[in-house]
Amino acid sequence: MLSRRRVLLGSAVGLLGAGALAACSDAPPAAAPGPSSGAPAATTTTSTPVPYVGDQRAVALCAATSALAASLYSGAVLAATDGRLGQVPGVVTAFLSGAGAQHTEHAAAWNALLTAAGRPAVTGTPLAVESERRAALGRAAAPTDLLALAVDVEAMTGGTVTERAAELTDPGAVALAATLAPVSAMHGATAAFLLGRPTGATPSAAGAPLGLDALTL
Repeated sequence: MLSRRRVLLGSAVGLLGAGALAACSDAPPAAAPGPSSGAPAATTTTSTPVPYVGDQRAVALCAATSALAASLYSGAVLAATDGRLGQVPGVVTAFLSGAGAQHTEHAAAWNALLTAAGRPAVTGTPLAVESERRAALGRAAAPTDLLALAVDVEAMTGGTVTERAAELTDPGAVALAATLAPVSAMHGATAAFLLGRPTGATPSAAGAPLGLDALTL
C-alpha cells in the first residue's frame, strides 16, 4: 500500500512538466527592446513575495491543510502518550501516528508541485483556522476526543482537496488530488469505526472544507 501510494504520488508530480501550474509563474515578462539612452536602466527590487495565483493558490492551500493535519496528529500522539488522557488503546495511538505520517507525505507532494513550477514550498501551517483547530486538540480530555478530532480533520482535509480539484486545470495537480482525497476518506472512516460511529457519520462544523480565503499567504 505504501509503495503503491508513493508511486502514485511520484507519477502525479511528474505530470507537472507540461501543466498549467508552471504557466502561472509570477516571473515578469521580458522587456521589449527599445532605443538606448546610454544610461543604465532603473531596477526595482522588493522583498515582498508575490502571492500564489491560479492553480498555485489551490495547491498551496492543500499543502497547508495537509501540513496542519500532520501537525494536529503529532499533537494527538503526544497527548495519547503523555498520560494526561488516561489509558489510550494502542490501536488508537497507532492510527494517529500512521495517519499523521501520511499527511506529512501529502504536504510534501503538494509542495513538490509548487517547487517544480518555480514557486516556494509552503512552510508551516498558514491557515486562518489554525488556532481554532489547535484549541480543539487542547480541549481533548479522553481518547474518544482524539478520534472525534481525527474525523473532523479528515473531513476538512479531504473535502478541501475534493472541492479544489474541481477548479484545477493542471493535470499533475488533478492527479494528485484524485490520489490523496480517498486516503483522507479512509482515515475518516477508520476514526469513525474506532469511535463506534457509522463510517458515513456527518462530522462537526470543524470538518468543513476550507476555501481559498483560509490561506493566509
